Amino acid sequence: MKAPRFAYARPASVAEALALLAQHKDEARVLAGGQSLVPMLNFRVAAPKVLVDINRIAGLSGNQGCEEPHPHRRAHAPRRA
Repeated sequence: MKAPRFAYARPASVAEALALLAQHKDEARVLAGGQSLVPMLNFRVAAPKVLVDINRIAGLSGNQGCEEPHPHRRAHAPRRA
């Protein structure tokens, strides 16, 4: 199955991403890796009108705000803000 049609936005800053999300409210979804959203789109479990891709916004990758790995995690994977 193919994903439904949607508008695609790739904001250049956090402020621009927040403005897009505020503008489109519940009709927007954030793409930040796609491990769960892309299959949901393909199976039409999710059908946003706007997809906001934050993958290339500087400063959102890495382990910001996380001083130590959680004691139950085996790997300390990067996370998005």
